[in-house]
Amino acid sequence: MTMLILLSMLAGLAAFVGAGLGCIVELKKGLISAEMHRTIIAFGGGALIGAVGLVLVPHGLESQPVWLGLGTFLAGGLVFLIIDHALKRRGTPVSQLVALNLDFIPEAIVLGAVISGDFEMALFLTAIIVAQNLPEGFNAYREIRQSHAGFLRKHVLQIMSGCIAVGPLAAMSGYWLFSLDNMILGSIMTFCAGGILYLVFEDVAPDAHRTGDWRPALGAVIGFSVALVGFGLTG
Repeated sequence: MTMLILLSMLAGLAAFVGAGLGCIVELKKGLISAEMHRTIIAFGGGALIGAVGLVLVPHGLESQPVWLGLGTFLAGGLVFLIIDHALKRRGTPVSQLVALNLDFIPEAIVLGAVISGDFEMALFLTAIIVAQNLPEGFNAYREIRQSHAGFLRKHVLQIMSGCIAVGPLAAMSGYWLFSLDNMILGSIMTFCAGGILYLVFEDVAPDAHRTGDWRPALGAVIGFSVALVGFGLTG
């Protein structure tokens, strides 16, 4: 349990560190170019798609019939379409932050579910979550600051620090309540996968796109490769 708490806190801390890097870049204007910022957004998008294709959907379908997996996947996309549009109408776009938690929370639950039976897989899963949360935390900080002028830097960092607490809570729920073959956990994973995929194509990918610049597209490929390596190692 102690190791689980430490690993899940480390995974959540990565999102906060990513937000801290976003704060540093904001204070030191010109530290990174607009093209590099788009590349980081694309890297985060690639990591999210990797989480969907290599972690959430495969493990989610192992514990539920295909018809239920399809239903929860489509429901996730529909629910987050409604949420995303409602937030945009209110002028509060937070798609990066929502996508981060849709990715992080179910993976932290899986971390808790596997740690007692396969510690090596838990270590690799932690590494994958850290690699995903760093750019996603950076992107979420930038999105909140750009769309919410009234939010001070410290307020955004306080919001992002919540990931440090969310990680252990999600991981402990996975440890006490679920196993990898639990149908409820599988449904949560495919539901979140549908929501992530919607947000990536609706918000993340368009933000990363710029005609004539190849780096964002390559960043997405590299981001997906992070999840690919993790899938290959844990298997």
